[in-house]
Amino acid sequence: MKRLQILLFAFLMAVATLPIYQAHGAEWSMTEDMGLHLKMNMNGVSPHVERLNGVDRVWRSDGPTGTVASDCTDDGLCTNVTISGRLGNDFTVVTFSNGTKRAYFKEVEGANQQVYSALCLDAGCTGIGAKTITTTDMRVPSTIKAWGVPDAVLLPDGRVRIYIVESPVEGKCTEKIASYISADGISFTKEPGWRFENGYVDTEILRAKQGDYVMIMADIACTSSRRQMLFMSTSKDGLTWTTPEMLTGPGVEGLDPTGYEVTPGVFRIYYSQGGPNQTFVVKRGTLKYTPAPVVTATPTPTPTPTITPTPTPTPTPTPTITPTPTPTMTATPAPTPTKAAAAKKITITCVKGKTIKKVTAINPKCPAGYKKK
Repeated sequence: MKRLQILLFAFLMAVATLPIYQAHGAEWSMTEDMGLHLKMNMNGVSPHVERLNGVDRVWRSDGPTGTVASDCTDDGLCTNVTISGRLGNDFTVVTFSNGTKRAYFKEVEGANQQVYSALCLDAGCTGIGAKTITTTDMRVPSTIKAWGVPDAVLLPDGRVRIYIVESPVEGKCTEKIASYISADGISFTKEPGWRFENGYVDTEILRAKQGDYVMIMADIACTSSRRQMLFMSTSKDGLTWTTPEMLTGPGVEGLDPTGYEVTPGVFRIYYSQGGPNQTFVVKRGTLKYTPAPVVTATPTPTPTPTITPTPTPTPTPTPTITPTPTPTMTATPAPTPTKAAAAKKITITCVKGKTIKKVTAINPKCPAGYKKK
């Protein structure tokens, strides 16, 4: 019985000390910096932003001249940046570990459109050098509309990956996201498979760390709202991604999102939003990541068992020891000495030749030369 009680107590203690676990869900939320676009006064599509010298440099496609750029302060005051030469469309920039910058962009040239790269001529990438073909695989007929918007990103191992919208078949929400990889940032090869399917477009990598990738993207108006919405996805290797999670909220809709991480889990996002007569305005918002709360597993209370006390046994009285009497010693009288009897003399006859001699004594012996007869 006592052993059973000990085992029950040990079980209850184990349940009471169950470890905590963390829920796997998390929340992405985004709010528009309401009304700030009026102050920024930027139009265009395919914006790309880099933080430079305390301001946001925002490149964007705005008209037949290709890409233009503006520097925007934190409170939304934007000033135009002088551009040297043509920068192409869907402009994006990668900064390498040695500090050099390379631009990636799309050009429509006659019957084809192609993704190129070129070395930036200055730290602000206001001019570029000679353009180089990335790969002939990133070239399609100019008649294909839902194609391009390359997003180039420097990977933790120093390689460059380009995510790009492709349309292998025509139809509603058939766009896919492919990826191309390069060891030197110049020559690219296509990676197997698709990163996304079913109408996701305009990807932008917001974080690219070992085992930790964050991406924002748009769709091609594939939800019930029939408007282009913004989505979030994460990955451990940049190839396999979680199911995109739609962002909701007033003003949080559009296309071509771009941004950077301001503080851990907080991102500044620029994106384009359509208006009347095929016009597009650039807006800004704040994206936040809220980790899942830590939840403690609370076990169902188990009634405390009543411990039945073990009865105390009645002590057995200690027997009284009766001392054994000491025996009385009786003195034994000393024996009366017996007087020794007097020794008796013996007579023997000794002979030597013809001579006979008698010897009398207690222990008689013949003299020398005589023999006892």
